[in-house]
Amino acid sequence: MENKIYRAILAIIVPSLFIGVPESISSQYSPCIKSDTVCMEFEQLAEAGQVDAIIKKIDAAAQYSEGARHYIGMAYLSLAGREETTPEQEEAYCRKALEYGSNQAYMGLYFIHAQKDPEKALGFLRQYVETKPADSVPYVILGESELEKKNYKLADAYLRESKKVARARSTRVDWMLFQVNYILGNDQFAVEMLESALTDRRFEPELKALATDTPFQGIEKRPEFKKFFTTTKAHD
Repeated sequence: MENKIYRAILAIIVPSLFIGVPESISSQYSPCIKSDTVCMEFEQLAEAGQVDAIIKKIDAAAQYSEGARHYIGMAYLSLAGREETTPEQEEAYCRKALEYGSNQAYMGLYFIHAQKDPEKALGFLRQYVETKPADSVPYVILGESELEKKNYKLADAYLRESKKVARARSTRVDWMLFQVNYILGNDQFAVEMLESALTDRRFEPELKALATDTPFQGIEKRPEFKKFFTTTKAHD
């Protein structure tokens, strides 16, 4: 059951992993040069969804090009997402994908361990962000974790980075950035983030509840933030 939930989450928020969708592992651009026959062969197999054939052709002693390694790594990630794959196999496939430079596999390892060993799982995300991925998800998860631990400066750093690499605005991220920066005393940025977070009114109930928490007591009386409470009352 946990594996099915894990794959469903990945299918929604981390499509770049290509887990469970073999036919989509083919890149929109070709990482192969025409003289690299091995890479071109792997590319053709990937486009045909024949990931098992890619795996069978791997020579552990061979020195593969970056393009060929791309397809090998994606093939292992695809195997990791199959329904019949056991948790042990899933982790092994993710680790093999890492050997071939598919750093997205860190996300897979995170979800494998998230419920049973959260700190170990977060460790994989810390390794992932060291590779500077163009993926906001690990930054958001790490930022939320540090916010819960009251490590506000670190939470702020992760969440700000998530905004830099995100493809779309997230009111949830803005809501967390508001909390962090309010506590850190970055009032102007906190105002900007709260204003953004409240655009769809999703966090209006949370704002009312938050005002009773110790770090936020009296926020409704502060000139910079008073308008937000006036607005929420109007919507009641």
